[in-house]
Amino acid sequence: MKTKAFRFLWLGQAFANAGDVFYIVALIAAVFSWTKSPFLMTIVPVVITLSRFISSILAPLLIGRYHLKGLLYYSQAVKTILMIILSVMLLFSLEYVVILFIFASLIAFLDGFALPARNALVPSLVKREELMGANGFLSTSDQLIQFSGWAAGGLMVAFIGEDGTLFVTSVLFIISTAFMYSIPAKLHSNLGSNTKIPFFKQLGEGWLDVWKTSILKKIFLVYALESLASVVWIAAILYIYVESQLLQGEEWWGFINSAFFVGLILASTFMLKWHRIFANRQPLVAITIITAILTLVFGYNEIPFMALIISFFFGVCDQTKVILLQTHVQMSIEPERLGKVYAAQGALTTLLFGIGSLAAGGLVTLIGVQWVFALSSCLLFITVIPTMLIQNTLKRETEL
Repeated sequence: MKTKAFRFLWLGQAFANAGDVFYIVALIAAVFSWTKSPFLMTIVPVVITLSRFISSILAPLLIGRYHLKGLLYYSQAVKTILMIILSVMLLFSLEYVVILFIFASLIAFLDGFALPARNALVPSLVKREELMGANGFLSTSDQLIQFSGWAAGGLMVAFIGEDGTLFVTSVLFIISTAFMYSIPAKLHSNLGSNTKIPFFKQLGEGWLDVWKTSILKKIFLVYALESLASVVWIAAILYIYVESQLLQGEEWWGFINSAFFVGLILASTFMLKWHRIFANRQPLVAITIITAILTLVFGYNEIPFMALIISFFFGVCDQTKVILLQTHVQMSIEPERLGKVYAAQGALTTLLFGIGSLAAGGLVTLIGVQWVFALSSCLLFITVIPTMLIQNTLKRETEL
Protein backbone atom coordinates (compact mmCIF):
# COMPACT_ATOMS: atom_id res chain seq x y z
CA MET A 1 0.00 0.00 0.00
CA LYS A 2 3.03 2.30 0.34
CA THR A 3 3.96 2.08 -3.32
CA LYS A 4 3.91 5.15 -5.55
CA ALA A 5 1.45 3.46 -7.92
CA PHE A 6 -1.13 2.85 -5.18
CA ARG A 7 -0.73 6.40 -3.82
CA PHE A 8 -1.36 7.87 -7.24
CA LEU A 9 -4.41 5.64 -7.70
CA TRP A 10 -6.12 6.62 -4.46
CA LEU A 11 -5.20 10.31 -4.75
CA GLY A 12 -6.51 10.42 -8.31
CA GLN A 13 -9.70 8.68 -7.25
CA ALA A 14 -10.09 10.92 -4.18
CA PHE A 15 -9.95 14.13 -6.26
CA ALA A 16 -12.34 12.60 -8.80
CA ASN A 17 -14.82 11.54 -6.09
CA ALA A 18 -14.79 14.99 -4.50
CA GLY A 19 -15.43 16.56 -7.89
CA ASP A 20 -18.27 14.13 -8.57
CA VAL A 21 -20.07 15.15 -5.36
CA PHE A 22 -19.57 18.87 -5.99
CA TYR A 23 -20.84 18.82 -9.56
CA ILE A 24 -23.98 16.84 -8.63
CA VAL A 25 -24.76 19.38 -5.87
CA ALA A 26 -24.17 22.23 -8.35
CA LEU A 27 -26.35 20.63 -11.04
CA ILE A 28 -29.23 19.99 -8.64
CA ALA A 29 -29.01 23.59 -7.40
CA ALA A 30 -28.82 24.95 -10.95
CA VAL A 31 -31.83 22.96 -12.17
CA PHE A 32 -33.93 24.10 -9.22
CA SER A 33 -32.75 27.70 -9.54
CA TRP A 34 -33.68 27.82 -13.22
CA THR A 35 -36.95 25.86 -13.15
CA LYS A 36 -38.22 26.03 -9.53
CA SER A 37 -39.38 22.45 -10.16
CA PRO A 38 -38.74 19.84 -7.43
CA PHE A 39 -39.58 17.12 -9.96
CA LEU A 40 -36.89 18.19 -12.45
CA MET A 41 -34.45 18.49 -9.54
CA THR A 42 -35.02 14.84 -8.63
CA ILE A 43 -34.44 13.83 -12.26
CA VAL A 44 -30.70 14.62 -11.91
CA PRO A 45 -29.82 11.55 -9.75
CA VAL A 46 -32.13 9.39 -11.90
CA VAL A 47 -30.26 10.41 -15.07
CA ILE A 48 -26.91 9.77 -13.38
CA THR A 49 -27.96 6.31 -12.14
CA LEU A 50 -29.37 5.28 -15.54
CA SER A 51 -26.22 6.41 -17.37
CA ARG A 52 -23.95 4.51 -14.97
CA PHE A 53 -26.07 1.40 -15.45
CA ILE A 54 -25.74 1.58 -19.26
CA SER A 55 -21.98 2.11 -19.08
CA SER A 56 -21.62 -0.79 -16.62
CA ILE A 57 -23.20 -3.05 -19.24
CA LEU A 58 -20.90 -1.75 -21.99
CA ALA A 59 -17.75 -1.61 -19.83
CA PRO A 60 -16.49 -5.10 -20.83
CA LEU A 61 -16.04 -3.88 -24.41
CA LEU A 62 -13.45 -1.31 -23.29
CA ILE A 63 -11.93 -3.28 -20.42
CA GLY A 64 -11.01 -6.04 -22.88
CA ARG A 65 -9.31 -3.61 -25.28
CA TYR A 66 -7.46 -1.11 -23.10
CA HIS A 67 -5.09 -1.16 -20.14
CA LEU A 68 -6.89 -0.41 -16.88
CA LYS A 69 -4.62 2.55 -16.22
CA GLY A 70 -5.38 3.94 -19.68
CA LEU A 71 -9.10 3.45 -19.17
CA LEU A 72 -8.97 5.38 -15.89
CA TYR A 73 -6.85 8.15 -17.38
CA TYR A 74 -8.82 8.69 -20.60
CA SER A 75 -12.25 8.49 -18.93
CA GLN A 76 -11.14 11.08 -16.35
CA ALA A 77 -9.58 13.28 -19.06
CA VAL A 78 -12.81 13.33 -21.08
CA LYS A 79 -14.80 14.05 -17.90
CA THR A 80 -12.49 17.00 -17.27
CA ILE A 81 -13.09 18.42 -20.75
CA LEU A 82 -16.86 18.04 -20.37
CA MET A 83 -16.75 19.72 -16.96
CA ILE A 84 -14.77 22.71 -18.29
CA ILE A 85 -17.27 23.18 -21.14
CA LEU A 86 -20.18 22.93 -18.68
CA SER A 87 -18.52 25.47 -16.35
CA VAL A 88 -18.09 27.96 -19.20
CA MET A 89 -21.73 27.49 -20.22
CA LEU A 90 -22.95 28.33 -16.72
CA LEU A 91 -20.55 31.26 -16.47
CA PHE A 92 -22.18 32.81 -19.56
CA SER A 93 -25.67 32.01 -18.23
CA LEU A 94 -26.59 29.57 -20.99
CA GLU A 95 -29.55 28.22 -19.03
CA TYR A 96 -30.59 25.12 -20.97
CA VAL A 97 -31.79 22.40 -18.61
CA VAL A 98 -31.72 19.75 -21.33
CA ILE A 99 -28.02 20.44 -21.94
CA LEU A 100 -27.34 20.08 -18.20
CA PHE A 101 -28.99 16.67 -18.25
CA ILE A 102 -26.97 15.65 -21.33
CA PHE A 103 -23.68 16.62 -19.68
CA ALA A 104 -24.67 14.90 -16.40
CA SER A 105 -25.49 11.76 -18.38
CA LEU A 106 -22.17 11.79 -20.28
CA ILE A 107 -20.08 12.33 -17.15
CA ALA A 108 -21.93 9.58 -15.26
CA PHE A 109 -21.54 7.30 -18.30
CA LEU A 110 -17.75 7.68 -18.06
CA ASP A 111 -17.92 6.94 -14.31
CA GLY A 112 -19.38 3.54 -15.12
CA PHE A 113 -16.06 2.55 -16.71
CA ALA A 114 -13.85 4.09 -14.02
CA LEU A 115 -15.12 2.28 -10.89
CA PRO A 116 -14.73 -1.33 -12.11
CA ALA A 117 -11.34 -0.38 -13.57
CA ARG A 118 -10.17 1.03 -10.24
CA ASN A 119 -11.34 -1.96 -8.21
CA ALA A 120 -9.77 -4.35 -10.71
CA LEU A 121 -6.52 -2.40 -10.58
CA VAL A 122 -5.98 -2.73 -6.82
CA PRO A 123 -4.73 -6.38 -6.81
CA SER A 124 -2.08 -5.37 -9.35
CA LEU A 125 -0.72 -2.63 -7.10
CA VAL A 126 -0.60 -4.23 -3.64
CA LYS A 127 0.55 -7.53 -2.17
CA ARG A 128 -2.07 -10.23 -1.69
CA GLU A 129 -1.78 -10.08 2.11
CA GLU A 130 -2.38 -6.31 2.01
CA LEU A 131 -5.46 -6.52 -0.21
CA MET A 132 -8.05 -6.27 2.56
CA GLY A 133 -6.21 -3.34 4.14
CA ALA A 134 -6.01 -1.59 0.76
CA ASN A 135 -9.74 -2.02 0.23
CA GLY A 136 -10.34 -0.66 3.72
CA PHE A 137 -8.12 2.33 3.00
CA LEU A 138 -9.85 3.15 -0.29
CA SER A 139 -13.23 2.70 1.33
CA THR A 140 -12.27 5.04 4.18
CA SER A 141 -11.22 7.65 1.65
CA ASP A 142 -14.45 7.21 -0.36
CA GLN A 143 -16.69 7.50 2.69
CA LEU A 144 -14.90 10.53 4.14
CA ILE A 145 -15.29 12.33 0.84
CA GLN A 146 -18.95 11.34 0.57
CA PHE A 147 -19.61 12.31 4.18
CA SER A 148 -18.02 15.75 3.92
CA GLY A 149 -18.55 16.42 0.22
CA TRP A 150 -22.29 17.07 0.29
CA ALA A 151 -22.01 19.58 3.11
CA ALA A 152 -18.96 21.26 1.54
CA GLY A 153 -20.69 21.29 -1.85
CA GLY A 154 -23.75 22.99 -0.38
CA LEU A 155 -21.62 25.68 1.26
CA MET A 156 -19.66 26.15 -1.94
CA VAL A 157 -22.82 26.67 -4.00
CA ALA A 158 -24.08 29.16 -1.41
CA PHE A 159 -20.88 31.24 -1.46
CA ILE A 160 -19.57 31.04 -5.03
CA GLY A 161 -22.62 29.84 -6.96
CA GLU A 162 -23.19 26.91 -9.29
CA ASP A 163 -20.74 28.13 -11.94
CA GLY A 164 -17.97 28.69 -9.36
CA THR A 165 -18.55 25.22 -7.91
CA LEU A 166 -18.23 23.66 -11.36
CA PHE A 167 -14.94 25.52 -11.93
CA VAL A 168 -13.64 24.10 -8.64
CA THR A 169 -14.77 20.68 -9.86
CA SER A 170 -12.86 21.22 -13.11
CA VAL A 171 -9.68 21.93 -11.16
CA LEU A 172 -10.18 18.78 -9.06
CA PHE A 173 -10.73 16.74 -12.24
CA ILE A 174 -7.53 18.15 -13.79
CA ILE A 175 -5.55 17.11 -10.70
CA SER A 176 -7.20 13.68 -10.76
CA THR A 177 -6.32 13.22 -14.43
CA ALA A 178 -2.68 14.07 -13.69
CA PHE A 179 -2.50 11.45 -10.93
CA MET A 180 -4.13 8.79 -13.13
CA TYR A 181 -1.63 9.50 -15.89
CA SER A 182 1.27 9.25 -13.41
CA ILE A 183 0.49 5.73 -12.15
CA PRO A 184 3.88 4.02 -12.81
CA ALA A 185 2.79 0.48 -13.46
CA LYS A 186 2.53 -2.03 -16.27
CA LEU A 187 -0.88 -3.42 -15.60
CA HIS A 188 -2.71 -6.58 -16.55
CA SER A 189 -4.76 -6.29 -19.70
CA ASN A 190 -6.43 -8.34 -22.38
CA LEU A 191 -5.29 -5.71 -24.87
CA GLY A 192 -6.55 -6.71 -28.27
CA SER A 193 -7.42 -10.24 -27.12
CA ASN A 194 -11.12 -9.99 -27.74
CA THR A 195 -11.22 -7.98 -30.96
CA LYS A 196 -12.44 -11.09 -32.83
CA ILE A 197 -14.91 -12.15 -30.15
CA PRO A 198 -18.57 -11.47 -31.06
CA PHE A 199 -20.10 -8.30 -29.57
CA PHE A 200 -22.65 -9.97 -27.30
CA LYS A 201 -20.14 -12.54 -26.08
CA GLN A 202 -17.83 -9.72 -25.00
CA LEU A 203 -20.67 -8.15 -23.01
CA GLY A 204 -21.33 -11.43 -21.22
CA GLU A 205 -17.73 -12.40 -20.38
CA GLY A 206 -17.92 -11.00 -16.85
CA TRP A 207 -21.18 -12.83 -16.21
CA LEU A 208 -19.68 -16.03 -17.61
CA ASP A 209 -16.75 -15.75 -15.20
CA VAL A 210 -19.20 -15.34 -12.34
CA TRP A 211 -21.20 -18.37 -13.47
CA LYS A 212 -18.08 -20.55 -13.74
CA THR A 213 -16.71 -19.54 -10.32
CA SER A 214 -18.59 -21.11 -7.42
CA ILE A 215 -17.78 -18.51 -4.78
CA LEU A 216 -18.52 -15.60 -7.14
CA LYS A 217 -22.02 -16.95 -7.80
CA LYS A 218 -22.71 -16.92 -4.07
CA ILE A 219 -21.22 -13.44 -3.63
CA PHE A 220 -23.31 -12.06 -6.50
CA LEU A 221 -26.44 -13.55 -4.93
CA VAL A 222 -25.56 -11.62 -1.76
CA TYR A 223 -25.05 -8.45 -3.82
CA ALA A 224 -28.44 -8.93 -5.51
CA LEU A 225 -30.38 -9.45 -2.29
CA GLU A 226 -28.61 -6.63 -0.48
CA SER A 227 -29.18 -4.20 -3.37
CA LEU A 228 -32.91 -4.76 -2.94
CA ALA A 229 -32.74 -4.65 0.86
CA SER A 230 -30.66 -1.45 1.02
CA VAL A 231 -33.32 0.75 -0.60
CA VAL A 232 -34.84 1.43 2.83
CA TRP A 233 -31.88 3.71 3.52
CA ILE A 234 -32.55 6.08 0.62
CA ALA A 235 -33.54 9.65 1.45
CA ALA A 236 -37.22 9.30 0.48
CA ILE A 237 -37.84 6.32 2.79
CA LEU A 238 -35.84 7.76 5.71
CA TYR A 239 -37.68 11.07 5.39
CA ILE A 240 -41.04 9.31 5.77
CA TYR A 241 -39.64 7.24 8.64
CA VAL A 242 -38.48 10.35 10.51
CA GLU A 243 -41.77 12.15 9.95
CA SER A 244 -44.27 9.34 10.62
CA GLN A 245 -42.33 7.02 12.93
CA LEU A 246 -40.07 9.26 14.99
CA LEU A 247 -42.37 12.31 14.75
CA GLN A 248 -39.36 14.57 14.27
CA GLY A 249 -38.33 17.33 11.88
CA GLU A 250 -36.33 16.78 8.71
CA GLU A 251 -33.07 17.60 10.52
CA TRP A 252 -33.24 14.12 12.05
CA TRP A 253 -32.89 12.66 8.57
CA GLY A 254 -29.50 14.37 8.50
CA PHE A 255 -28.62 13.08 11.99
CA ILE A 256 -29.45 9.47 11.06
CA ASN A 257 -27.53 9.77 7.80
CA SER A 258 -24.52 11.17 9.66
CA ALA A 259 -24.59 8.34 12.22
CA PHE A 260 -24.69 5.82 9.36
CA PHE A 261 -21.69 7.41 7.60
CA VAL A 262 -19.71 7.62 10.84
CA GLY A 263 -20.27 3.87 11.22
CA LEU A 264 -19.06 3.29 7.65
CA ILE A 265 -15.92 5.34 8.22
CA LEU A 266 -15.16 3.64 11.55
CA ALA A 267 -15.51 0.18 9.96
CA SER A 268 -13.29 1.15 7.03
CA THR A 269 -10.65 2.54 9.39
CA PHE A 270 -10.78 -0.62 11.53
CA MET A 271 -10.34 -2.83 8.47
CA LEU A 272 -7.39 -0.72 7.36
CA LYS A 273 -5.56 -1.03 10.68
CA TRP A 274 -6.55 -4.51 11.84
CA HIS A 275 -7.46 -6.35 8.64
CA ARG A 276 -5.17 -9.27 9.61
CA ILE A 277 -7.69 -10.22 12.33
CA PHE A 278 -9.96 -11.42 9.51
CA ALA A 279 -7.26 -13.32 7.63
CA ASN A 280 -8.42 -16.68 9.03
CA ARG A 281 -11.78 -15.63 10.45
CA GLN A 282 -14.78 -14.91 8.25
CA PRO A 283 -17.64 -13.48 10.33
CA LEU A 284 -19.90 -12.98 7.31
CA VAL A 285 -22.81 -14.99 8.72
CA ALA A 286 -22.75 -13.24 12.09
CA ILE A 287 -22.55 -9.80 10.47
CA THR A 288 -25.44 -10.60 8.10
CA ILE A 289 -27.66 -11.75 10.97
CA ILE A 290 -26.82 -8.62 12.95
CA THR A 291 -27.66 -6.31 10.02
CA ALA A 292 -30.99 -8.11 9.50
CA ILE A 293 -31.90 -7.71 13.19
CA LEU A 294 -30.80 -4.07 13.25
CA THR A 295 -32.93 -3.30 10.17
CA LEU A 296 -36.00 -4.86 11.75
CA VAL A 297 -35.50 -3.09 15.09
CA PHE A 298 -34.83 0.22 13.33
CA GLY A 299 -38.08 -0.05 11.36
CA TYR A 300 -40.20 -0.49 14.48
CA ASN A 301 -38.22 1.85 16.72
CA GLU A 302 -39.94 5.10 17.78
CA ILE A 303 -37.16 6.62 19.91
CA PRO A 304 -35.05 9.17 17.97
CA PHE A 305 -31.83 8.60 19.95
CA MET A 306 -32.10 4.82 19.46
CA ALA A 307 -32.44 5.39 15.71
CA LEU A 308 -29.02 7.08 15.74
CA ILE A 309 -27.40 4.20 17.64
CA ILE A 310 -28.93 1.54 15.38
CA SER A 311 -27.97 3.48 12.25
CA PHE A 312 -24.38 3.76 13.49
CA PHE A 313 -24.00 0.03 14.20
CA PHE A 314 -25.69 -0.88 10.93
CA GLY A 315 -23.11 1.27 9.12
CA VAL A 316 -20.27 -0.51 10.95
CA CYS A 317 -21.53 -4.01 10.13
CA ASP A 318 -22.58 -3.26 6.56
CA GLN A 319 -19.25 -1.68 5.60
CA THR A 320 -17.23 -4.51 7.17
CA LYS A 321 -19.17 -7.00 5.07
CA VAL A 322 -18.72 -4.91 1.90
CA ILE A 323 -14.93 -4.85 2.34
CA LEU A 324 -14.74 -8.59 3.09
CA LEU A 325 -16.83 -9.47 0.02
CA GLN A 326 -14.87 -7.15 -2.26
CA THR A 327 -11.60 -8.71 -1.13
CA HIS A 328 -12.96 -12.20 -1.81
CA VAL A 329 -14.00 -11.15 -5.32
CA GLN A 330 -10.50 -9.82 -6.01
CA MET A 331 -8.90 -13.05 -4.76
CA SER A 332 -11.27 -15.38 -6.63
CA ILE A 333 -10.34 -14.60 -10.23
CA GLU A 334 -7.34 -13.60 -12.34
CA PRO A 335 -6.55 -9.84 -12.25
CA GLU A 336 -6.93 -9.48 -16.03
CA ARG A 337 -10.57 -10.65 -15.79
CA LEU A 338 -11.53 -8.67 -12.71
CA GLY A 339 -12.62 -5.54 -14.58
CA LYS A 340 -15.35 -7.40 -16.44
CA VAL A 341 -16.55 -9.04 -13.24
CA TYR A 342 -16.78 -5.65 -11.55
CA ALA A 343 -18.64 -4.28 -14.56
CA ALA A 344 -21.18 -7.10 -14.17
CA GLN A 345 -21.48 -6.30 -10.47
CA GLY A 346 -22.09 -2.62 -11.22
CA ALA A 347 -24.81 -3.43 -13.73
CA LEU A 348 -26.51 -5.88 -11.35
CA THR A 349 -26.49 -3.67 -8.25
CA THR A 350 -27.46 -0.49 -10.10
CA LEU A 351 -30.41 -2.14 -11.85
CA LEU A 352 -31.76 -3.88 -8.74
CA PHE A 353 -31.26 -0.80 -6.55
CA GLY A 354 -33.20 1.29 -9.06
CA ILE A 355 -36.04 -1.24 -9.27
CA GLY A 356 -36.03 -1.65 -5.48
CA SER A 357 -36.19 2.11 -4.92
CA LEU A 358 -39.27 2.44 -7.12
CA ALA A 359 -40.91 -0.57 -5.44
CA ALA A 360 -40.12 0.72 -1.94
CA GLY A 361 -41.67 4.11 -2.77
CA GLY A 362 -44.90 2.42 -3.80
CA LEU A 363 -44.92 -0.05 -0.89
CA VAL A 364 -44.49 2.71 1.70
CA THR A 365 -47.75 4.22 0.46
CA LEU A 366 -49.57 0.88 0.44
CA ILE A 367 -48.36 -0.89 3.59
CA GLY A 368 -46.43 1.70 5.60
CA VAL A 369 -42.79 2.30 6.42
CA GLN A 370 -42.59 -0.37 9.18
CA TRP A 371 -43.51 -3.18 6.80
CA VAL A 372 -41.02 -1.96 4.22
CA PHE A 373 -38.23 -2.23 6.80
CA ALA A 374 -39.59 -5.67 7.78
CA LEU A 375 -39.36 -6.81 4.14
CA SER A 376 -35.80 -5.48 3.96
CA SER A 377 -34.95 -7.43 7.10
CA CYS A 378 -36.41 -10.61 5.55
CA LEU A 379 -34.21 -10.20 2.48
CA LEU A 380 -31.15 -9.83 4.72
CA PHE A 381 -32.12 -12.96 6.65
CA ILE A 382 -32.35 -14.84 3.32
CA THR A 383 -28.83 -13.55 2.57
CA VAL A 384 -27.59 -15.62 5.53
CA ILE A 385 -27.83 -18.74 3.33
CA PRO A 386 -25.33 -17.67 0.62
CA THR A 387 -23.04 -16.04 3.19
CA MET A 388 -22.96 -19.33 5.09
CA LEU A 389 -21.99 -21.12 1.88
CA ILE A 390 -19.29 -18.52 1.21
CA GLN A 391 -17.92 -18.89 4.73
CA ASN A 392 -17.81 -22.69 4.42
CA THR A 393 -16.04 -22.47 1.04
CA LEU A 394 -13.41 -20.12 2.46
CA LYS A 395 -12.90 -22.35 5.46
CA ARG A 396 -12.29 -25.39 3.24
CA GLU A 397 -9.82 -23.40 1.10
CA THR A 398 -7.94 -22.29 4.23
CA GLU A 399 -7.64 -25.87 5.48
CA LEU A 400 -6.18 -27.11 2.17
